[in-house]
Amino acid sequence: MNIENFYKELLGFTPYKYQVKVAELLLSGKNVILSVPTGAGKTWASIIPFLFSMQNNNDSFPKKLIYSLPLRTLTNSIYSDVNEILDKRPEFEKLASIHTGEYKNDENFESDIIFSTIDQTLSNFLSFPLTKSKRQANINAGSLIGSYLVFDEFHLLDTKLSMATTLGTLKILKNLSRFCIMTATLSNDYIENLQDALNAAIVHIDNFPEDVKIISSLRIPKNKESKKSVTVVNNVISAGDIKNKHKNKTIVICNRVEKVQKLYNELRSFSELDTTKIICLHARFFSKHRKEKESLLKNIFGKNNKTNAILISTQVIEAGMDISCDTMHIEISPINSLLQRAGRCARWEGEYGEIYVYDILDKAEKEILEIENPESDIKKQIRSIKNKYLPYDKELCEKTFEKIIKVKYIDKDISQKLVNDILSEKEKSDFIKIKQKEEGYNRKLIKNSWESCEKNNYSKTIRDIQNIDIVIIDYEKEKNKIFYPYKYETISLYKWTFIKWAKEIQENKNEDDDCIFTAINNDDSIFIDSFAIQNEGFQLNPISSIDELKNCYDIIFVDKSVLKYTKETGLELGIGSRSSPIKETKQADEESIVFKKDTFLEHNEAIENCYKNIFKPKLEFAFNQLNILWKENIDWDKLITIMIYFHDYGKLSNRWQQPMQLLQKLKSKKDNSFSYSEDEVLAHSDFNIDVDSEIEQRSKVRNKPPHAGVGAFVFIEMIYEYSDDFFSNLNDNTISISNCIATAILKHHGVDTISYPDFEISEINYKEMKNLLNSLTVNVELIKKERMGKLTDNLPDDYKEWLTYLFLARILRLCDQKATKDISKFLK
Repeated sequence: MNIENFYKELLGFTPYKYQVKVAELLLSGKNVILSVPTGAGKTWASIIPFLFSMQNNNDSFPKKLIYSLPLRTLTNSIYSDVNEILDKRPEFEKLASIHTGEYKNDENFESDIIFSTIDQTLSNFLSFPLTKSKRQANINAGSLIGSYLVFDEFHLLDTKLSMATTLGTLKILKNLSRFCIMTATLSNDYIENLQDALNAAIVHIDNFPEDVKIISSLRIPKNKESKKSVTVVNNVISAGDIKNKHKNKTIVICNRVEKVQKLYNELRSFSELDTTKIICLHARFFSKHRKEKESLLKNIFGKNNKTNAILISTQVIEAGMDISCDTMHIEISPINSLLQRAGRCARWEGEYGEIYVYDILDKAEKEILEIENPESDIKKQIRSIKNKYLPYDKELCEKTFEKIIKVKYIDKDISQKLVNDILSEKEKSDFIKIKQKEEGYNRKLIKNSWESCEKNNYSKTIRDIQNIDIVIIDYEKEKNKIFYPYKYETISLYKWTFIKWAKEIQENKNEDDDCIFTAINNDDSIFIDSFAIQNEGFQLNPISSIDELKNCYDIIFVDKSVLKYTKETGLELGIGSRSSPIKETKQADEESIVFKKDTFLEHNEAIENCYKNIFKPKLEFAFNQLNILWKENIDWDKLITIMIYFHDYGKLSNRWQQPMQLLQKLKSKKDNSFSYSEDEVLAHSDFNIDVDSEIEQRSKVRNKPPHAGVGAFVFIEMIYEYSDDFFSNLNDNTISISNCIATAILKHHGVDTISYPDFEISEINYKEMKNLLNSLTVNVELIKKERMGKLTDNLPDDYKEWLTYLFLARILRLCDQKATKDISKFLK
């Protein structure tokens, strides 16, 4: 089946020419930068090549797709849309998962298709995953190696942070992954800069005039001069404007939440409007209500729904959501944002839309800005007026307003001209800075993140955190108790908006009022997300000054008396009556720690079978690309097997075996359904943390030494003497690749491990390792006794070694986890 027929069979339509071109380029080994207007089908253009390759079992294309987007709302929407199609086909059912921090049904990035926010994708690759502990930091970094990476709505990324880091990631990965960058609103110059930096092929809609004629979001309806007319209103947006121009479907997009709430409340006061069909959406809702609203608007504003309705929102819906309207009201924003908003108007075939563009400031506010030498009180007012352009740049908004006022309608050519005229100069400057930053494209910061695995790298590489998480509480009820802060849902608020609210609250506060603001002592609070921490208790600490609020905390607990929340309008400043709801979360399986007994040989056999049956079938592309990277024809299958055999060598140590065997002996005496034999060399004992605390203490199993470093040390020492027995075809790369393997072994239980303890291995225990090595038909003698030491000289050095270590560490850690959790599943 060719790609055109595959499109027809899966989606029911003939693909556009540009979609076929994207598939041809990707499947022939090229990377792609795709620039097409909103609503032109770029999502499927990027996904179909992966599905086509999968169905045809193509080993020259990756077996995993990681689809990254800049916003949670957008990620949820596209995942839902794509999954609805995939689940109708048995071969693609349950193929996709989502990971946004809010939704975490695939924390280890194991699905064949993963929809993720850019924050999650990058933090995982940089080894500080936002939803995992530092101990687990290196598990997911290797998931990008050998994968197909899609970066959608690329223009929305932060230029100096997430965009630069994404480009640095792709430059470091080189050909270890395949990628597709997608955008609708970057200037032609910027796209060419991307092409030069990444050596990728550009697919631009301008090169496919036959598609332009038939793409429904571009086709002009009969008896119309354009598809979308533009009218610039030299005033601020009002509820009266919205009501008077409303027909069937109206979408209003404002820059600030407060304006959305104000317009929503005003519209609900008009008796001639059906208030049940007026929807307010922004970022200040609790999760349940936001999901309900997203689902509702996708239905009402989706294709073929004739319901009369008005949506008032912020920019959370401006990109990627498959919704449309006949009338749109938008506040001025930079041209790329404005065009994304316009993409939600007259999106489908036969539709005609009217777009009204409004200024941010009214005439009186503009006059204040023109005052020369203003006095101090006027200066404060001027600062407040200028802040109305936030979160956008004032000059870009003004420049966009100046250009858009000359436009009567929007089409593909006008859109691109506006982008080029308004953004080219700024984007050129931005790209120069990206090329120069931290060894170019944040590459030094990426390497530093691999080394430290610290979450504070987030603000240097992905997003400058300017928000505070708010939890509404009943302080009177909670003040004298142990408080469990992470059980509650939060609402993220721009830091300086909250400070403004706090000042107003403090000014109106009575002296005898109870405490309004509280915090907890936890420096990592913004990144906490695990179930264990959600159930950790803290003491609430009163905050008495605004300076404390400015400088100290990422999560604030505010008494319900000063913040108002409703499911209709979300969070507002005002007298409230409700506290934040408890998070909807499931207890993680690993929280109930239960191990089943397995021997050293059984454990290694299970891990090896897990690797061969689950991981190896999907790694052919990665193996081939790693060979190109190292310029060697490497037997990766053999190297991974050796890594598995050595990873638990330290468990053969007498100091490790003795308490584990005693624990198993005590367990069998406590319950004779559990077996014990003094001849068995154990990898794990039968153990349940909920019922075995007494025998755990008696066995002193918690005092056993760490084992990971022993295997790494012995492996490295063995290589110096027996490298030809193991790696006869590695030539000049033997030591480098051996260091990668050793580091994966060293850090297979935690990224901070850099040493090994004293160890001594008896001849009886050593025979277990000899039995493993016999399967490799090698005859070597390993070190059985040594004093403690460090392995810092063997850690990765250059990017090539770091990538290989991360690739190997992921395989080892996940196979180890799976085999330990369900030993019987993976034994022959």
